Amino acid sequence: MSLIPLKKALMFGLSVTLTAGLAGTSYSTSVAAAAQPTSKVTVKASDEVFQVYESYIKKLKLAAARQYLLKNISKVSSYTAMIMTLHLENAQRAQLDASSAKLYPSNVQKALDTAYRKKKDLSYQTLLSLIKDAKIRSLLTEARDKGYKVGTGEGMYFLTMDYESYKPLKPYVTKDIAAYIDIMATKTNQPALSDAAIVITWDELIKRTLAMEKFVKSYPKSNRAKAVKLEYEGMKFNVFYGSSNTPVYNENSKHQFMTLLPKVRKAYEAAIQKGTADSQLLITIKQALKLLDSNEGKWSKELDRYLKKQIEL
Repeated sequence: MSLIPLKKALMFGLSVTLTAGLAGTSYSTSVAAAAQPTSKVTVKASDEVFQVYESYIKKLKLAAARQYLLKNISKVSSYTAMIMTLHLENAQRAQLDASSAKLYPSNVQKALDTAYRKKKDLSYQTLLSLIKDAKIRSLLTEARDKGYKVGTGEGMYFLTMDYESYKPLKPYVTKDIAAYIDIMATKTNQPALSDAAIVITWDELIKRTLAMEKFVKSYPKSNRAKAVKLEYEGMKFNVFYGSSNTPVYNENSKHQFMTLLPKVRKAYEAAIQKGTADSQLLITIKQALKLLDSNEGKWSKELDRYLKKQIEL
């Protein structure tokens, strides 16, 4: 039987590289730009807002850029608001590693660990209430103001993107980017994978994957379509193959797939019942169950070939 060793499979659900550039980049979106204001005064004010904002971005003054954007985004068109929002995301991602590295010294890691063990909470409010060291407090305040949040994994503390903080921008940007913000906030608020294990329910995993599928289908020309599609492909792999530490199938002594785990089947069936007929993900789930049932509930070469074709392995 031809199987895919999970230990060799790529782990998905990680941050993706965004190809959009910084200032001066041309953006495409499936949502038409808002009509330009007819008032010359309004147009001039909008241009001034954009130029001031871009000056912060070019100088990598993230805290100032974020505050300015939140305060002034209502003064520009939805298309311009979209560009400004994506420029902020690009700049934050560009500085993420360097900003996160400031938390790596042992004394900072120890302080964060001590605080986390007390409350099991990494919100800035909690951390700043527990940590008294002025220099560490300054690092945390800087990270907060730049739009990052503190995360942990494998015994380390680091910074990650805080997409929840983008939600106040949703009413002002194009529909595709508002949907993108929701997808990314869900992902970063509670990551699907941790230490090679799926740490959300199967129902939630399928729900998130369906949301990504819908985005790619609804907004094929969005500037973030490629990024979401990459996320979608990874999540789709997890739906059908699990992860190294979270199996989808019972295995025999040779680590070959045998029968679908009952909790996974339950999630599959629930998704089909609640979902729509035009979802390719749900079509694949339905066919996988059909092939399992035709073989007494056991993995087969036919199912192996079918899933590999659907997942493009």
